[in-house]
This record gives sequence, structure tokens and C-alpha cells, in this order.
Amino acid sequence: MEKVSLLVSTGNLGDNIIEEGSFYEGVKRQIDCFAADAGTADAGPTFLGADMPHNPIEWEEHDLELLLVESRKRNVPMIVGSCSTTGTDSAVDRYADIIRRLAKKHGLEPFKMALIYSQVSKEELQRRLKDIEPLEAPYELTEEVLNETTNVTASMGIEQIVHALEEGADVILAGRACDDAVLAAYPIYKGFPKGISLHMGKAAECASLVCWPQMVKESIIATVTKEYFSIEPMHPAQRATPHSVAAHSMYERTNPFVQGVPGGILDMHESEYVAETDRITRVYGSKFVPSPDGTYKVKLEGAGEVGYRVYHLVGIRDTRAIANIDQILVDTRKKVSQIIGPHRDKDYELYFHVYGKNAIMKEFEPQEQITSQELAIVIEAISKDEELATSVAKCAKFRFFYMSYPGQMNSSGGSVALLTDEPLYPKNKCYKWTVDHLLRLDDPLDDKIFRFSFETVRGR
Repeated sequence: MEKVSLLVSTGNLGDNIIEEGSFYEGVKRQIDCFAADAGTADAGPTFLGADMPHNPIEWEEHDLELLLVESRKRNVPMIVGSCSTTGTDSAVDRYADIIRRLAKKHGLEPFKMALIYSQVSKEELQRRLKDIEPLEAPYELTEEVLNETTNVTASMGIEQIVHALEEGADVILAGRACDDAVLAAYPIYKGFPKGISLHMGKAAECASLVCWPQMVKESIIATVTKEYFSIEPMHPAQRATPHSVAAHSMYERTNPFVQGVPGGILDMHESEYVAETDRITRVYGSKFVPSPDGTYKVKLEGAGEVGYRVYHLVGIRDTRAIANIDQILVDTRKKVSQIIGPHRDKDYELYFHVYGKNAIMKEFEPQEQITSQELAIVIEAISKDEELATSVAKCAKFRFFYMSYPGQMNSSGGSVALLTDEPLYPKNKCYKWTVDHLLRLDDPLDDKIFRFSFETVRGR
């Protein structure tokens, strides 16, 4: 093959729905593979910790139906990674059930489906602690950390997906996977350069977000050759420019020129972005550099239950109070501790998210002076004891009505507004990330970490 083309229609399958106009424009072309990433850690630890879906099931079914029907019409592979956001075993099974139903609905001819499971038992990780090192976590993985963890997944690379393709899979539903690997696996399986394929996967992983103007859930075609890859949008108002493709290649990177992947790195130092037309960009020169010591490592993601979370929302409309908000928060925290009891300080966590000041960047916010005429303070209380979390949130809210600050001109109550006097209870318990580590494997197909199931799906 001189080239392979992938239709990429979403960067998070089921999170909103694929736009059908540009999707069906894309399927008019020669498409060799349909690929979609369905996962993200951006959703936070709750969905992994609780092992629950992030998206409405009807949205996920909508996207899977488009991909399945069109891929089977063309008899080309369909690859989905990080099923149902988290990529847990139950998430893979959920997608598999949808595929079986859709096959019956459309009376599809028999096809081979591969399920790749990547949820790892805590007992297995405990046996391998010597092979695990921190990634971004500021601590070693220990038995104590595992005891605080409910679910852990391993993020597969291209090797596991390529194995499923080699086994003749027509539809691949993968557990937690590296975003770029979901797209790069097919061209690598077909013999195209690993560096070019991985960079294509990185650039195209969020579909139309690699183009300008930015649009969501619109389809693009990513084409890989021996020398370059190219990106072309299917929506007529979008353009893939050297600027837009380079910008998305640097997206979510601490080093804009290097992306770590299982078994090595994607090196983009010499990548060259060239306009093929005013709507299509080619990228040359991307390389894959194997790990110097030949090691193969996969990322582990784990989450564990913290307790219950309760919110209150307080609005402040007084420029003098706003000017002194940092001290007001310190005073409020102290007063809450006094009222709840200092002996209980370790039994709860209290956070103030100040929207209008530094709620987004926190301590990294470079702008110290603000000119806001109003602030929204989200009070967040967390505790294993739901009643305690509620009391802390209520107490903190109450104290804002009695704040004291320099230049005060009225009673504090006149400066404070509430969205509701009732505390806000999320329907889910509170979870935190507990595992962000690397696991060294002697074999990428280690069957204690990645497990395969193959079946023939019959729609008639």
C-alpha cells in the first residue's frame, strides 16, 4: 500500500455526538480504517474509581452505530480505545453489548470482534511492586496506596491493538489505551513508519480540534504514507494549517517536541509542517526513538474513594471585601476549625475555589491584582463522614455572612449572595487519583496485564 487513510470523527466517543454531515462526507472517500478514542483522564477520578460510565449511553450508541455500519459496508477495521471513558473491563463489556445489539439491528454479516481488557488487579500489582516506578505521582506505589485504590487500568500502546489486527479482528474494542496508539496501530500494522504513524495519532486524536476554526465532533481524514502524514477536514468551513496541526501536536505536552509512548518516545524535533493546499497540511520528519535500554513501560491509572463531597456557592459583591479576600479565607478557615473542633481537622478537607481570582490556575496564577466587581466562591468540603462534610460546608458558608475586613462600610450580610441556601450534594462519592505510575513489562502481550477475547458476531 502506498498510503492508508483513517476517518477520525471524535476525540472522545460518546461525549456529545459525532456530527453526521461531515462524517458522511468523509465516507465518500477511500477509507481504510475507522478509529476513535473514547477515553480521557480529564473527566477526573470519579468514573474510574466508581467504575461508572461518564456519558449517556444513547450518545455512545449513536457514535458506535455510525462507525460500525460504515466500517462493515467497506469491510475495513473499526478500532475504539479506552471504552466508555475509563477503559475498565466493565466498560469494554458495555461497548461489546452495544455492538452485538447493533449487529442484530442492521442484520450485519458475521465479523470478528476483539475485546482487549486492561484493568489490572491490585493483587497482581502488589506482586510487581519492584517493576513499578512513579510517573507524575510524588510517591512510590506501595501496598498502603493500593489499599486506598478501587480500580487500576494499564494504558496499552500499539502492540496490543496490532496483535488483535494480526488475529484478523474486524472490530476492536480496547480498554484503557494511549490516545495516539488507537489511531497509529493500523498504519503501523500495515508497515508504515512508526514515528510518522504515532505523530499522526497524536495530531488527529481529537478529530476536528486539529483544524481551524475549531469545531467539535466534525470528521477529518488522516492519511499516512512512507514519508509524511496529512490532515484534511471534512467540514467545508475548516482548514488544517501548519499552525493548527503543529499547535495540536504540542497539546497537553510538558515538552512540546517529545511524547512518551510504551517502548520509547515520539521525537518531533525535526518535524516539518507543510501546507499541501489551503485546507490540507502534511507533516514530515517525525521519528520514533526506542528506549535506550530496550524497556517497555505502560502507564498505570488508579483511583480510590475519599468519602463524601458537599458544595456551597457564595457570591460576594463588595470591592473592599474582594480586595481582602485572601485574608477573609484564612479567617474563615480558622473559624470553621474552631467551631467544628480542632481535634477534627484531620477528618475533613476544606477548599475555597475563588472564581474571578485564581480558581483556574491556583498558585500558578500570575495576575495578583484583580479588578472584579464580584466573586463566586465555591466551598468544597470532603470527608468520609457525610454529616461532617455537610457541617463543614454549612459552617464555612455561614461565616461569610460575618466576615470582617479593612474599609468595611456595611454589615457583611449585605455583600453576600447565595445561589441556594441548601448545600449541594453530588450524586457520586468523592474519589482521588491514587496511581500515576509506570509498569515495566518483559512482554507487551503479558496476559496478566492485557487480556484478549475474540468472538464472531452475527447480525443475522
